[in-house]
Amino acid sequence: MWKWDQGRLEYFQFDELRKMAKFGVKFDLRQADRVTLESAVGLPFLPDDSRYRPWRNYGRVFRIAMLATPKGSKHAEMTVVGSLLAQDGKVTTDEYLHFLARATTDPSPALRSWDHTVGFRYPLLFVLRFLLARATQGQAHTAISEIVGAYRASQFVGDEDDTKFLHLIANPSPVVRSDEDRQANESIKVLAQLSYLTAIQDSITVSLDGDDAQNLFCDLTPIGGSPHADQAKEILRRAELFPAAVAEMNFDYPASTVSNVDEAGFASFPEGTRVRRTHLTTERNQMIRRRFFEENPSPDCDLCGMNTHRSYPWTDRLLEVHHLLPLCSGARTSDDGTVLEDLVANCPSCHRAVHRYYDKWLGARDQLDFADSGEAREAYEEAKFEHLAVT
Repeated sequence: MWKWDQGRLEYFQFDELRKMAKFGVKFDLRQADRVTLESAVGLPFLPDDSRYRPWRNYGRVFRIAMLATPKGSKHAEMTVVGSLLAQDGKVTTDEYLHFLARATTDPSPALRSWDHTVGFRYPLLFVLRFLLARATQGQAHTAISEIVGAYRASQFVGDEDDTKFLHLIANPSPVVRSDEDRQANESIKVLAQLSYLTAIQDSITVSLDGDDAQNLFCDLTPIGGSPHADQAKEILRRAELFPAAVAEMNFDYPASTVSNVDEAGFASFPEGTRVRRTHLTTERNQMIRRRFFEENPSPDCDLCGMNTHRSYPWTDRLLEVHHLLPLCSGARTSDDGTVLEDLVANCPSCHRAVHRYYDKWLGARDQLDFADSGEAREAYEEAKFEHLAVT
């Protein structure tokens, strides 16, 4: 089975990785002290002991996430991926996680078990292709234990064609559990931040049309090349392939979500449509919408306060889901699944108006995206305040 840095799920949230990357381009992650790093990222980096720098316990996070690698015996070096993540609007959740899946191998250069001479398997790539292959057959929901069991039993590398994946799906093996499954489980929940995935406790749902799932399945291929024996050099080599790997993939999902970004209220910054598409795909993820409204049945718009059922009694559900994280971010995940606290319900007019407000807010600051979740929420609250002030 594949190895992962278990117990660090919150550190692999896309918004947190962006904060770590921003810190890493300014300060040496290997030399960083706990207080300074915690202040910048907003997460604890234990232990609370001045004798131990965060790299000692969290270096695996930085390496597995491909943010940074050791440089010599005392310093860290940022990768191409880390440097790009540090720039607002340069990388989306979907771009990053698809690349991570294509570049993550077993054995991994981020871990002690690294051996560049053996044949690699691509566990995270297998996960996505297994889910997508099932989606092409109308099987949107998959238990994580089924994914892990199929990987173990099949001995697939992850690059097999759709015929082999469909045969595997049609002939499932008995699920045999192992203590190592917890690491696999956690890494799969990291992937569940993708805009078209939803995690519900121990299952994953794909919210893509069958055609989009098929096209994405074909796009997802391993990151190749000749591996280095040196672990740090190998991580740097793989990270350098990120721009080309992203350029060759299509993240529009045209059959699953409306592709006209201006329809959603984004009028300018055409070069930023890629981050806005991630935002829209997340908001139109049918499973996320369904779960949110199951837990939040109120018919009131969060921004204007209108009771949509009272105003339009012939409608069952007029409200839409608005995502409060940066435009480039998918939904966060936790041990329990996709986090719903980052969502609010807006009536269609307010939802469109908020997107217009974001466009104005970012344009005034010459930004393609929000710096972090705090800034995104700040912009939303400002829009809400301005609306209430004139009504």
